[in-house]
Amino acid sequence: MKKLILLLAVTAAALFAAEAPKFYHDFKSGKAAAQEQNKMMMIMIHVQGCPECQYMKDVVFKQKDTSAFMSQNFVNVALDFKETEIPSKYPRIGVPTFYITDKEGNIISQQIGGSRGNKFLKMLQKAKKKHEG
Repeated sequence: MKKLILLLAVTAAALFAAEAPKFYHDFKSGKAAAQEQNKMMMIMIHVQGCPECQYMKDVVFKQKDTSAFMSQNFVNVALDFKETEIPSKYPRIGVPTFYITDKEGNIISQQIGGSRGNKFLKMLQKAKKKHEG
């Protein structure tokens, strides 16, 4: 019985979890990929040791719907502000700070801090609609 319950729990977790989308870790290669793929960018400014940043990476980005939407619509860029050069037009207001941009890097939307549940996905969807006009 314990094995059956464990099997059901693992199966349920697999249905709701997904791999995190691919991330670029420097702005130049992320921007080049966005232009090549004709996609918007989702830029996350973070730092090692930030619990909210880690929650976004470990939980939110791995949610099935969020992961799929990020992979299909964005080139995702994660910039550690202590280790990576970040263009000045993307100030670190807190961590994590998120910028949603067009393929040229022009800011469409921003969010300071992490999200729970589907709030991050809804923010991404709203930014995409705003960009599409």
